[in-house]
Amino acid sequence: MKKLWLLLLIVFGDTIAYADQIECVFDVNDIRKTLTLYPSEDIYTSSKIDLPGGFRFAGQYLSELKTFKAYVYHTPKERYVLLALQSFSIAKASCPQDFGQHRVYDSEDERELYFHCRKKCTQ
Repeated sequence: MKKLWLLLLIVFGDTIAYADQIECVFDVNDIRKTLTLYPSEDIYTSSKIDLPGGFRFAGQYLSELKTFKAYVYHTPKERYVLLALQSFSIAKASCPQDFGQHRVYDSEDERELYFHCRKKCTQ
């Protein structure tokens, strides 16, 4: 029985799929929101969330480039102004992976956006 189990593990061990995702948690004006990003190979695709205080966050999880990009915008006068762009390398073998806690400040309206993103893997 042990030999059969070992054989099955060898044959099917590489077919186990891991679902990666990046979860970002936001805190602005004492309101917490969450955005989940899934891997994509399309460099023109991003996930967006509009947040209180006129902030917008857009993120890209580019699996083939092994990159996570975080964009923070503010919307004064009905247009999006980029406040911050961060690019992180994704370690394929490293799961979970923490991208750190960040604070973005909009001086015009004196507002702060806090966010924390982590790569999570499930089997």
